[in-house]
Amino acid sequence: MPDCSKLNPQIKQFLDVLNMALQANSREISVEEGRKAYLDFSLFHAGWPLKMARVEDLDALSSDGHHKIGLRIYTPTLGKKLPVFVYFHGGGWQHGDIATHDSICRHLSVYGDCIVVSVDWRLAPENRFPIGINDCFDAYRWVLDHGDKYNMDLSRVGVGGDSAGGNMTGAVFQKIHASKTKMPIFQLLLYPSLDLSCSTWSYGTYKEGFFLTADKMKYYVDHYINSKDDIENPLGSPLKQKDLSYLPRTHLVTAGFDPFHGEGELYANHLKEAGVNVTYKCYESMIHAFLHMNQTVPEVETALQEIAGVLKKALND
Repeated sequence: MPDCSKLNPQIKQFLDVLNMALQANSREISVEEGRKAYLDFSLFHAGWPLKMARVEDLDALSSDGHHKIGLRIYTPTLGKKLPVFVYFHGGGWQHGDIATHDSICRHLSVYGDCIVVSVDWRLAPENRFPIGINDCFDAYRWVLDHGDKYNMDLSRVGVGGDSAGGNMTGAVFQKIHASKTKMPIFQLLLYPSLDLSCSTWSYGTYKEGFFLTADKMKYYVDHYINSKDDIENPLGSPLKQKDLSYLPRTHLVTAGFDPFHGEGELYANHLKEAGVNVTYKCYESMIHAFLHMNQTVPEVETALQEIAGVLKKALND
């Protein structure tokens, strides 16, 4: 059993209320209800948005020419070229969008002193593996093709995301490498999903009671993949890649009370073994998706600024 005395006190209070509510109402909710619940959770816990010099919503065209990919560009200051960070949101491949991750992106932009491009990739179950990955890769290429018009310094590009967005990040780097597209100089992985088999030690230790449950994660995977073969595909499970040596400098964050803790730790170790410049930080008292909670959990605000500081340093070294 995990030692819950190590939980952040505000997180523990949140979990007590959440778990009581789930016991009182155990019905399965629809995909649309789940998306709304995730948005409500994100907006409530994030508080008032940080001010930006400019926030612009626009569309990029997919590589097949048949689909528009929503982008939101955050610019913290005007008048000079800034490094750029391309961000892929999380949400179990089924939830999440630009709005749910607005606060996280604002923090990374302001405290990371960079332009952030948030990508509204297509969600499952309507759009299963690898459609969302293709959207993310197309968005990255759009930044390379059009970033100059938005004062982006394309010699200093980072890519990253949280949870399912971390999974997308791992897949996009594979596509960048395979296509010989220009490689970013930095990768940021925030409590990423890296192994769709859901089989690392932390799935047993944090099976239930800590916001993201093992059963819920398996549900998300089942509604994302087309067949079991996708689980073994490194594009679906970046932890299964044999060669990681091409990857750039990486910062990987995990949460102590999270089913993803084990795979994040393993991936960081694999990166080190491959000779990648990697730093790793586990926020021991936190749960999955904690970076949304900066308004209600003061420790999260500190973590966001710390992560943004790592991003700033990596894009400016």
